[in-house]
Amino acid sequence: MKFIFILLALPVMASKCGKQKEKDTHLQGKVVRISCASFVVQVLNDDTVGEDGWKDMMNNNARYDNVFTANNACKIPAGIKAGATIRFTVTQPAQNDCVACMMFDGPPAAKFDIKDVSIVEK
Repeated sequence: MKFIFILLALPVMASKCGKQKEKDTHLQGKVVRISCASFVVQVLNDDTVGEDGWKDMMNNNARYDNVFTANNACKIPAGIKAGATIRFTVTQPAQNDCVACMMFDGPPAAKFDIKDVSIVEK
């Protein structure tokens, strides 16, 4: 009888031996452009996020894949500049109180709120 109990308990106990690492949900991206009207980020480590084939009309129509506009640009730390590599999470865009200028600079159609933003150390 003890043998059957041990055989039944062994798989349960074995599954708890190794701790699984939590999946990192942070994305890494490059800040392509910051203007008074848009904050554009290119995702570097997930090709399912953002828009493909976007042309930056402010930079001789340079073409980018996996780009989006940060809907909450006023919530992003001020020390982040164009060209910086950042680490962040994305959520669906929500209504916010960010003020943007009325200039049209052809931002990507894809929009997300970004949170937990930090500059990647090199």
